[in-house]
Amino acid sequence: MKNNLINPKFSISSKLGIYSKSYNDIYFDKLNGPKETEHVYLNTNNLTKRFRNKQKFVIAEIGFGTGLNFLLTWKLWKENRLANGSLTYISFENAPLSKKEIARVYKKFKKLDQYSTFLLKNIPERYKSTHRIYIKTDNINLILIYDDITSLINFNFKADTWYLDGFSPKKNPLVWTDKLFKQLYNFTNLDGSLSTFSVAGQIRKGLLNAGFKVTKVSGYGKKKEISYAIKKVPISIKQYKFSCEKNIGPVAIIGSGISGASIAYALRIRNTECFIIDKSHKLGNGASGNKLALQMPKFTMDNSPYGLLSLEAFLFSRKIAKSLNAIPRSDGLVLIPSRDRDIIKFKKLLESNWPLDLLNSNYDKLNFLKFVNHIYMKSSGIVDNSKFIQNLIKDVEFVSKFDVKKIITSKDGFNIIIDKFGNRLKAKTVIWANGFEMTNLSENLPIIPTSGQVTYLKANELSSNLKINFSYGHHFCQAFKGYHQIGASFNRNANTCFREIDQNANINSIPEFLRKNIFYDITESGHRVSVRASTKDRMPFFSDFSSLTGKKSNNIYILGGMGAWGFVYAPFYAELLVTKIINDQLVINSKLEKLLTIERLL
Repeated sequence: MKNNLINPKFSISSKLGIYSKSYNDIYFDKLNGPKETEHVYLNTNNLTKRFRNKQKFVIAEIGFGTGLNFLLTWKLWKENRLANGSLTYISFENAPLSKKEIARVYKKFKKLDQYSTFLLKNIPERYKSTHRIYIKTDNINLILIYDDITSLINFNFKADTWYLDGFSPKKNPLVWTDKLFKQLYNFTNLDGSLSTFSVAGQIRKGLLNAGFKVTKVSGYGKKKEISYAIKKVPISIKQYKFSCEKNIGPVAIIGSGISGASIAYALRIRNTECFIIDKSHKLGNGASGNKLALQMPKFTMDNSPYGLLSLEAFLFSRKIAKSLNAIPRSDGLVLIPSRDRDIIKFKKLLESNWPLDLLNSNYDKLNFLKFVNHIYMKSSGIVDNSKFIQNLIKDVEFVSKFDVKKIITSKDGFNIIIDKFGNRLKAKTVIWANGFEMTNLSENLPIIPTSGQVTYLKANELSSNLKINFSYGHHFCQAFKGYHQIGASFNRNANTCFREIDQNANINSIPEFLRKNIFYDITESGHRVSVRASTKDRMPFFSDFSSLTGKKSNNIYILGGMGAWGFVYAPFYAELLVTKIINDQLVINSKLEKLLTIERLL
């Protein structure tokens, strides 16, 4: 995996304005940027009227740049959207600006402070990945695809409007190709439109040949004319249809671990009624009940979908954990090679141009690490499991001690959920997310129960000040509330009994350099055993329940197979599952899609 994004070589000057030296072109008019953007993109595409007449709207863009197009679109959407209307804004950018660079731009546009402040707080680091930012107040999904526009073919969505803003054809020829124009046509809804500053003959001809109806319209300022196009003739390939609205609530979520809590979060930020059911008396009493979990990506040496998905899930889930104040104060994580071949892998990863907060060559606060092969991952680290789950389900009803035995469909189409005592709950939608216990639903469910034991050791005088975590096949977590968490064992069974052999293995796994320099006094203080739900490829899944049974289900879904990585994968998979259930467009690289659903495992 390489982070081969372009450095924009951004500059602001009185002569050139807001400028990219890499492309030798301006981002927008230095004097009238907002007015110019409003005219070229918002007004030309008639967005005020269209926002008022469509429940779900999708805008796609080539070139996020400073984010000005997005901020002005957000403002217009806020002022004109329908009640419960949703906007998906997809932007491709292969030379993303840093937070500092964008901040310099918006010092000049104080009228946009309300919007730019949010953008600056949430703009992702310059990682080649798909980044998702949800704006709850206005029901907007901002999806930033940090990659060049040739990656469009890997996605599957339909836009109502395209903003073509990838610098001029002479300065950025990669964008303006006949192949891309045909792809744009295929990725545009019938009656969808696009606009661009350019009136170059190459662009107009390319759009016409692709099937668009193209016209010149008046420009703004020094730009006398711009191009506008609309898709009037449907193409022969299958159109992807999405219903205008789907009322799925109330939603019953069975399982109160990280999977169930993540589903609840994805629903509640969309103001969808939901409640959680669990047979236990407390939240996260199963595999999610350890004190801590690691959040880190699993890098691969190539562009394997496993590595790409791991990074995207990590970025998404870590951001949520941070926003919910569920990350203890920490310096991050040190990754130690568990095999000789990892040393070669580490070296290549450090040469792959990832930002230093994601991958660095050295954690310099511990001198003895100079003599240990390692990678320092500042943005990775632990999460406080209990706090994370509690904050994910804030204000969501929790129905405890309810052991679901069957679900029947009532005459009004609702699902009636019945426990072993005959108690009943009613929901329009049901999502099973109860870990390895989902195996009781069907013998076809591809879950492998795997028990794991973690060990808790009392912190000593030196180790209590340790603010770094270690991963080396096992993990050694920084002191948390006076204890270190060590683990974990892996046994292919559903046994939750303590095993002395696993306790010793956890303790003996502690690296010699830690024993010698910091953790010289080992005092056992406890353990915890739980059962994870793994799969044969160690990746999770979600699905409509009918995919498992072959029979039509009444709005019943499943999410599971998190294994030991639930606190990385569950928030991400839950977001994608909810997106599918509510019939929003699922914007994800097609290389990753096969790792999402249960069909790959059946």
